[in-house]
Amino acid sequence: MTEEDLKRELIVEDFIAEHIADWQDKGWIPDLRIEEGDKTDEPIRTRGWTHWHHLFTPRHLLVMGLMRKYSTNGRSLLMMSRILNYASKLCIWSTSKAGVKKSGGGGRTGGGSDNPVNVFYNQALNTLFNYGCRASKPLLEMFDLQLISSECYGSSKVASHSASQLNEENDIFITDPPYGDAVKYEEILEFFIAWLRKNPPPEFAEWVWDSRRSLAIKGEDENFRRNMVAAYKRMTECMPDNGMQVIMFTHQSGTIWADMANIVWASGLQVTAAWYVVTETDSALREGSHVKGTILLICRKRLGQHKTTRDDLAWEIQEEVEAQVRELTGLNQLAKGDRRDENVFEDADIQMAGYAASLRVLTRYAIIDGRDMTAEAIRPRVKGEITFVDGLIAFAVDTANQCLVPQGIPKPHWDKLSGGERFYLKMIEMESRGFKTLDNYQNFAKAFKVKDYKIFMADQKANKARLKSAVEFGRAEMGEGSELYQSVLRAVLYAIMELAKNVDSDEVLAHLRLNIPNYYGDETQRELAVELADYLAKQLVTIRPEEHSAARVLCEMIKNQRLG
Repeated sequence: MTEEDLKRELIVEDFIAEHIADWQDKGWIPDLRIEEGDKTDEPIRTRGWTHWHHLFTPRHLLVMGLMRKYSTNGRSLLMMSRILNYASKLCIWSTSKAGVKKSGGGGRTGGGSDNPVNVFYNQALNTLFNYGCRASKPLLEMFDLQLISSECYGSSKVASHSASQLNEENDIFITDPPYGDAVKYEEILEFFIAWLRKNPPPEFAEWVWDSRRSLAIKGEDENFRRNMVAAYKRMTECMPDNGMQVIMFTHQSGTIWADMANIVWASGLQVTAAWYVVTETDSALREGSHVKGTILLICRKRLGQHKTTRDDLAWEIQEEVEAQVRELTGLNQLAKGDRRDENVFEDADIQMAGYAASLRVLTRYAIIDGRDMTAEAIRPRVKGEITFVDGLIAFAVDTANQCLVPQGIPKPHWDKLSGGERFYLKMIEMESRGFKTLDNYQNFAKAFKVKDYKIFMADQKANKARLKSAVEFGRAEMGEGSELYQSVLRAVLYAIMELAKNVDSDEVLAHLRLNIPNYYGDETQRELAVELADYLAKQLVTIRPEEHSAARVLCEMIKNQRLG
């Protein structure tokens, strides 16, 4: 920046200081205070910004103020709203991934660029130490966006009110409800309302320029369930017996799914089908064990008073969840056949599908173990209490997790493995795909009924957890009482450790024969040892190259071993 640039900035600052009161009065620049809230507290608390115009530089106030002055129709106001997302002290600097190829040339080596990008790269108001300030020309160029539209046939009506105040009958309702850690749209919407509320063009003259915070159903505590039940119960009352509701739902928490089951019950609905749709693309912001899709719950009126017992229900849930898991893992296999490297559905997605499958079974019954589930559903929660429904949902999750057979291990052999072996093999697969959050290890340990998962762990940091390597295991967990005692997996890990330490191959095979019970008498034991060595070799390629080589050598040694 030159001296001349600084002088021009001072001119802009002086101009805004002189005209800001007049421009705010005319509605060209925001004059609203920032109302406190979960997301709006961030700029107040960290920067002391009390009004919405504090989030903008003087130059942006000048440019956006002039835009607002001449935005006299709906399209120009819409384009200005788009530009606001790129004109604020909340704008981040764009970065590039290493090795990203650009058309017509080589690849980027990673790092930053000179291009400030959007405010809402996530659903929050993030204050920054080093924010970007996009120049006027690229902001104005954004006005040239061509909006694609299509003609809508038939009649339509837009009504802005709470769903609990519905008074018209409809055959189909489609909703995307808040839940758990729901996005606070009612708060971040005020970022735009502050600029648009005064003197709107004729197309928006009847709009209510308020975020309606008081009407928003918050995604937590007892009010969440009560307000959700009121909304869905009213929609059910305004729906014929053959009507349908489609609920879009995405969450990994069993507690939230238990709440959804209670809401469906209390509203007089039952889940009759569930469709899983991939809705999220891969990005750096979504690395890790994130869901990629949304469950579409198809709900209809629950007619009749069907009864069941918890024992019978457990069998039904298990069958339904297993069928759902087989379907999604089958789709993953089909995608692999089409030369697609990554899974269509990750384990987190399949867990969610397990929740949805359990809801199909649960909500078809009005009475379970003599309990009226509608009354049970509206009973207030006690903090820390594990409810009847929580237990059933947890059972569904465990069932789904146990069905997640790692690719490369035949199902008949998987079924014979102990819980500890399943846990180690499944988590090695997840580590090889970059999933290292501790809660994954805890969830799968519970699903596979592992008594103490900590004996398997080399690191238990929240986001950098990992299993012990074969070398780190050493001679541990070989004796009676261990969850890996006399298991084929423990024998294979011991052999890999010896090979990594350059022990003679004949000695390694001799120890393997001793460590695997009935090594010569049961051919399946040797087959399993070959499969496990081959599986570990493939999973350890990137995370432990030395043990990958040892596992590959061991696999060939067992295959070529002369018997007798």
